[in-house]
Amino acid sequence: MLDRLRALWAERPAVVAAAVIAPIAFVVTLLILFVAVGNTNGGTSQDQSVAQEAQDIDGGQQAQTTTTQQTTVVVDTSSDDDQPDSVSEVEQQTSQQDDARSSAEDPGVDSEPQQEASEDQQSQVQQQQAQEDMGPRMVGGWTVQPLDSVLVEDYEEESLRHGTDGSEGGILPIDNGVVVSSQPEQRTTWELIVPSAGLKSTIVQVGRTPTGAMGSPDNPFVIGWLNSSAEPGAVGNTLLAGHRDFEDKDGNVGTGVCWELVNTVVGDQMIVVDNESNLYYVYTVTEAATVNPRDPDSAKYLKNTDEAVVTLITCEGSFNAETHQYSHRRVVVGVLSAVASPDA
Repeated sequence: MLDRLRALWAERPAVVAAAVIAPIAFVVTLLILFVAVGNTNGGTSQDQSVAQEAQDIDGGQQAQTTTTQQTTVVVDTSSDDDQPDSVSEVEQQTSQQDDARSSAEDPGVDSEPQQEASEDQQSQVQQQQAQEDMGPRMVGGWTVQPLDSVLVEDYEEESLRHGTDGSEGGILPIDNGVVVSSQPEQRTTWELIVPSAGLKSTIVQVGRTPTGAMGSPDNPFVIGWLNSSAEPGAVGNTLLAGHRDFEDKDGNVGTGVCWELVNTVVGDQMIVVDNESNLYYVYTVTEAATVNPRDPDSAKYLKNTDEAVVTLITCEGSFNAETHQYSHRRVVVGVLSAVASPDA
């Protein structure tokens, strides 16, 4: 065999070299591939090991967090009787605690009404402070006082039995000084209160009769205000009139709004209430007299004045069945003594 290889080497050395080198090269190539594949698998295993190790760390942290949460839920300072009896109760408590934390962190819609209420309270306080800074409220040169502080005596609403809001309309015949006064445009925001006469009634506007005299309302249960005279609370003579009794269009007879005005004397009070402004104009009676309308001196009660005065007139004396007129008039005069409000 060796002799054959020597002869072949002598004849064809290149062939012999190739035959020897090729297997060696093949083996070397296999070794190189094996080493390369081995290193690749090792790197992959190392990467997988690192990833697994990181995953184990994260898992440990999650496990630790879960354990902490469970511990927070389970730990309780209440007595054994208050401890939850089942896992579902623990879960319910956990949910309630989460809701409470969520409400504390984000009050949401429920906080809006509280915020609005707080803003309203702050606005009221600011308005009150601004009013205090401006000083007492003034109306027509008068300081508005608390109503309770200016009343001579308290009165009960039940005792004010004479007078209405005028909803009955015009029920009296238009004659003997009665004028139309129950139209909507003749209503006012005022009402008259005379505690000594048990009177509380709305006030309507009246004009003059064809002869130029002050008219009386076509409703016997209300007070008429001569709309050419001073308004309540203003400087001047505020002329008011009301019926003592009446006979309506159907012949019915009854007592009117001023039925007990005869009981009002000097020192009593007459109060005109402005329901729009919630102001009470308090007048102190300075004169209560019976006068003859045919006496020229009686005209003085109809004249204007330099101070705020209210003059209330009704019928009095003997009644003439033929003329349907009384012989005299009852006149009560009051001077403005205070401007008040229940809110002052």
